[in-house]
Amino acid sequence: APETIAEIIALLRDDASTRFIISSDLSHFLNYKQACERDRKTSDHIEARAFESIGYEDACGRNSINGLLYLARELDMQLRTVDVRNSGDTAGSRDRVVGYGAYGCYAR
Repeated sequence: APETIAEIIALLRDDASTRFIISSDLSHFLNYKQACERDRKTSDHIEARAFESIGYEDACGRNSINGLLYLARELDMQLRTVDVRNSGDTAGSRDRVVGYGAYGCYAR
């Protein structure tokens, strides 16, 4: 549950200056356009701390992400997308891609 993971993550937080970086695979095996759309939506949910809206098909690291988002909501921390890409942005085919995202979490 997000609450349980949030409790564990909170143990790592020394004070309000502690920052977290989260990185995860996002969508899998969609075409390039579909992946970009889904991953943008997932990123919007992450920035909004809307952990209830992130499913297993949206991010492999869903459980850890949702725990941090739960904590961020409780502590009114901000999330910002660092970068979102997929394997189609590199040398891979754009027929079936894997998305990746990185996000920063910090005090407002």
